[in-house]
Amino acid sequence: MCAAVYVLSTVTGYVLTSALLLKCPTLLHRRKREPFLSRHISHRGGAGENLENTMAAFKHAVNLGTDMLELDCHLTQDEEVVVSHDANLKRATGINAQISDVAYAALPPYLCKLGVTFQRECFCEGGEDKRIPLLRDVFDAFPNTPVNIDIKVNNDTLIKKVSELVVKYDREHLTVWGNANNQIVKKCYKEVFFT
Repeated sequence: MCAAVYVLSTVTGYVLTSALLLKCPTLLHRRKREPFLSRHISHRGGAGENLENTMAAFKHAVNLGTDMLELDCHLTQDEEVVVSHDANLKRATGINAQISDVAYAALPPYLCKLGVTFQRECFCEGGEDKRIPLLRDVFDAFPNTPVNIDIKVNNDTLIKKVSELVVKYDREHLTVWGNANNQIVKKCYKEVFFT
């Protein structure tokens, strides 16, 4: 009888403590403090309002109070990290060429009117800024704005160069980067934590 009471009280105490800590985990562990809040993320710099992935789009989004810029990166022939959604320039510039086959200085400007790929029959017309920007230009212009970088291609050099830029501009606490492809994510993780 005494052993049964002891076992029952131990199990009851364990269950109640577990339920309490499950409901209120901050009693045992402090809540993780996020380095930044991202309630509003400007996809491609606000592609529905400006030419996507241009400095004008990023400036407009930041001026409107966006919490984070989302952008995509590729590597040019001369190994410059550029901000562009597509690997091929056809949709955005009218020139059928891969970004990786063109030097940065030779990249064509964006078209004057560009369709928004994620919203039907929506087009944005650009102003004077039609240049494909470098990632470092974005980091220079927005040193305190969190950025979400999508590494668009499985390219070790691109991953290494993005990592170097993140470190060079002291943005480790402000930059989230990766891809939907698990193989690319593993390479990004390895680059960040094991180099």
